[in-house]
Amino acid sequence: MDPILASFTDFSSGLTYRDIPGAAVQAAKDRLIDAIGCAIAAHDCDAAEIGRALAGPAARPDLAGRIMSSGHTAAADAAAFVNACMIRKLDLNDIIQGGHPSDALGALLAVAPQIGASGERLITAMIVSYEVFIRLLKGGLREKGWDQGFGIAVGTAAGLSNLLGLSREATQHAISITAVGNVPMRATRSGQLSMWKGAATAYAVRNAVFGVQLAANGMTGPEAPFTGRHGLTDLITGRLELTPFGTAPGDFLIPRVYLKYWPVAYSLSPVIWGGIELRKQVPAEAIVSLDVQTYKFSVMESGSEPGKWDPQTRETADHSIPYVLARTLLHGTIDEDSFAPDSFLDPSIRPLMKKITVSVDEEIEQEVQRGTVHVRLVAEDRSGKSYEVNIVNPVGHDQNPFTPQDVAAKFTRLCEPVLGERRTQDALAQWQNIETAADVKTAINALDV
Repeated sequence: MDPILASFTDFSSGLTYRDIPGAAVQAAKDRLIDAIGCAIAAHDCDAAEIGRALAGPAARPDLAGRIMSSGHTAAADAAAFVNACMIRKLDLNDIIQGGHPSDALGALLAVAPQIGASGERLITAMIVSYEVFIRLLKGGLREKGWDQGFGIAVGTAAGLSNLLGLSREATQHAISITAVGNVPMRATRSGQLSMWKGAATAYAVRNAVFGVQLAANGMTGPEAPFTGRHGLTDLITGRLELTPFGTAPGDFLIPRVYLKYWPVAYSLSPVIWGGIELRKQVPAEAIVSLDVQTYKFSVMESGSEPGKWDPQTRETADHSIPYVLARTLLHGTIDEDSFAPDSFLDPSIRPLMKKITVSVDEEIEQEVQRGTVHVRLVAEDRSGKSYEVNIVNPVGHDQNPFTPQDVAAKFTRLCEPVLGERRTQDALAQWQNIETAADVKTAINALDV
């Protein structure tokens, strides 16, 4: 038996709400509310519109899924794709180093209202998805050139199997089918980034839904997708030592997932805060050089390719250290207007971007390996005066977490322009108490645009 498959299967098919400590429940609720706010704010995004146009009806009623922000249903895999595109579009949903676990919620929020799931069942399934996904990140797939969609797909399959109450055998096959069929390449996040950057995990979520449906209807999967011959450890990762599951408070990893304040790659969050502090000390027009000292992954993802100094797409701009920092220095903030074409294509910002360099600081790299996020800005002005700003563990980091009030404020800021003040507060109240809901459908209905 594949020990990794066995551990995922046992956890997925065995976890119940009463097994989950209160801190993990609160962490799940915070991240659920956060993801829903991101989705509603992006309900009319281009990727979701494409998905809706292609979403056909379910073959049977029990195979349908709810498309968030509307009363419409479609085939569950298509609905999950649309939902995940909405959650992911703004690059504002939660993150842990290596990926965005809330992408998996696209599937759970599609299926839960269709099966009459309670809030407790939804939270339990969500935690299954997160815990499985986070453990798979330890395999170093990202560093080997593979994308986060693998972990998202497997986590989605595990969580959805739990939500549907599948047998242990069916859960095993669902996870196995999904694992062997979804190993996406990280070319998705290289060079000038495309719309696919925000839709790749939605595609993985869609595939996971279909894999679960296949298993639920009797399809069997390979016996050893992770540790067997030509499996994950044989072909890609080498031996994997995964964090074991448990039900003690310290066994749950979901509280370690960061929440985002800014709509950018998380490693750019301290860059923005640093830019806000630096502009208090020196005007942008006086800067002659500015070095961003950060960790290896941040440099690789957001400061190592020529395209990051000349972003041609929104997806490249929100992953560009030079652009985001220059924009912050000039305007004092980053918002959705920062990623309009008129903003990131503006030739007047290029001279300041050219003064920005990005480098790896080995001490900062070591800090990151221990779980501390640190970025240093070192600038020099025309007179030769130097300036230094250090930002450590910005708000949203697990050592500097959002409070429930912060989560509520973010949800309100994202949803009010779409739902209005009264409906936003009504929806927020329902989701803040979602664990008490006998059926989540009413809370889903509260999000209809």
